[in-house]
Amino acid sequence: MNRAFAATAVNFIGLQALWPVAVIGAVRQWAVPAWSVVMVMLVLLWALERNWRSDSRLLLAGALGCVLVEPLLMLTGLLRYATGGGAWWPPSWIWSLWLGFAVSFNYSLAWLHQRPRWAAMLGAVGGVVSVSMGIRLGAASAPLGWLPLALCYALLWAAVVPLLAAMSRREWEKAP
Repeated sequence: MNRAFAATAVNFIGLQALWPVAVIGAVRQWAVPAWSVVMVMLVLLWALERNWRSDSRLLLAGALGCVLVEPLLMLTGLLRYATGGGAWWPPSWIWSLWLGFAVSFNYSLAWLHQRPRWAAMLGAVGGVVSVSMGIRLGAASAPLGWLPLALCYALLWAAVVPLLAAMSRREWEKAP
């Protein structure tokens, strides 16, 4: 097995583990398990690929996305997290999701680099499914109702996913 494939597999498994660990952890008021998944995933990725510069740029983009998107949802009353954070600052477990998701565009989500329509569609559908399941499990609520939140989430994530994919693609094009 080559190192690139191993890194993609590590990322895929880490990404699949991250969401349930973060959401269930949020319901139980545990932030550490989600951050542990992100940290283990990054350590393994960097041990395999040594791609930390490109990954760091995507981590920064994920942090910027969290700072821009989450307060918008929270301040408008579309979304309220059950634990952690504040009136406008996202809880720790949301940060872990943003960062783990963003770095995945260098690995298991790299197939979206050349497919902006797929990225937008998967962002819209995946975003709505994700937030709906999070609400259903008790990690968040939609004070203004599910439909306004779902519409907003679909639009936001239909933009965020193609942007992260394009950023990752540019990183790959710059690589030697």
